[in-house]
Amino acid sequence: MKLPQMISTIFAAITFGYLGSQYLSRNLMYLISVGMAGVGAVASVTPSKSQKKLESEFQQQQK
Repeated sequence: MKLPQMISTIFAAITFGYLGSQYLSRNLMYLISVGMAGVGAVASVTPSKSQKKLESEFQQQQK
């Protein structure tokens, strides 16, 4: 991720969090944040398709 994209993503997340806390209930914001943390955890643990493809190509080259 490039730096300008990262900065705009962080700014959007902070803005969404602030507006959400102002207009939505606190419990709903907690629920959203826990859900996003869960999605991030699953995405970081699950291997990507490109990694699987590289591993399969590497195994075929060794044979």
